[in-house]
Amino acid sequence: MPNDNARGDFLEALRLSRRLTQMQVAEAIGVSQAALSKAESGAELDDEKWVQLADLLGVPVEAFFRVTSSAAPARIFHRKLKSTPKTSLNKIAADLALVRLRVKNLLGRQPTTLHRHELEDGFVTPQEVAQRVRDELQLGTDPIDDLVAVLEDAGAVVLRWPLESIRVDAVASWQEDEIPVILIGEHVPADRQRFTMAHELGHAVMHETEATPEQEGEADAFAGEFLLPAARLLKDWPSLVTFEALMSLKRKWGLSLSALIRRGLDAGLLSEADYRTWSIRLSTTGMHRQEPEPSRRENPVALASAIQNFLNAGASVEDLASRAYMYPREFELTFLQEIS
Repeated sequence: MPNDNARGDFLEALRLSRRLTQMQVAEAIGVSQAALSKAESGAELDDEKWVQLADLLGVPVEAFFRVTSSAAPARIFHRKLKSTPKTSLNKIAADLALVRLRVKNLLGRQPTTLHRHELEDGFVTPQEVAQRVRDELQLGTDPIDDLVAVLEDAGAVVLRWPLESIRVDAVASWQEDEIPVILIGEHVPADRQRFTMAHELGHAVMHETEATPEQEGEADAFAGEFLLPAARLLKDWPSLVTFEALMSLKRKWGLSLSALIRRGLDAGLLSEADYRTWSIRLSTTGMHRQEPEPSRRENPVALASAIQNFLNAGASVEDLASRAYMYPREFELTFLQEIS
């Protein structure tokens, strides 16, 4: 049986994902804005109006009558730039909510080996949380070969997503009793992707609500320790900090030069003056935008592989698209690019 509140959440998420206002949608289907607002809160509409909404928003009309799980945004984290318009942030949240709902319908309930560790629960620093998460994932203190694979093995869903136009590198959500979902911007350079993902992981395991500036700093501290533990940083840090020495660290640990010098500053291995000097050098040479020897890009494969397994077992694209409340073409463009 359909759930009226879930249908309302689904309607709102679709509208925001398509960058439409309530007034635009209401005028398009011939109802008042107040009526549409009530529908997004769970009120009924005539069947004809649901057909019009489906046509306008590009989903099968059956989706509105079958949806039973909420697509309301929950526990969403990302670096929010002051210059990013609120409409763009709303679209991010809606996209993520829809992905979360669709993945749940495709895969069912999936286990995750990730656990939440709020700083108020006895942890003093984000670095301690990072060390605990490393232990839980059985990573030891060695370099992480493929962070995307680590997160997918832990049960998280990772997807590439068009986020460049809204100037966000990544967005993550982890709702209670569900698996974490992380969307990585298609525009993000490989050198920046790894730290961005670790940053979002830090938010997901430590924080409950939209991040404050203080929590952004905590997520950065988590990411630095998670990717290059302090014990190994102290051992591997060169006695003479040259460009080639930093490049050697980059090759070994997969951190960008910018992240490495910041890690050195935070660990007391670089002075403020040396950090500024290196920052200026990276900026004036353009290496803060495009570093030499770009890191290998880590690509998500788990969800695409699961979908391929369904197809190999006899499921059709049409069946899977219907399960995800989508038309086949949009389903293919969204979920099948990695295996096409």
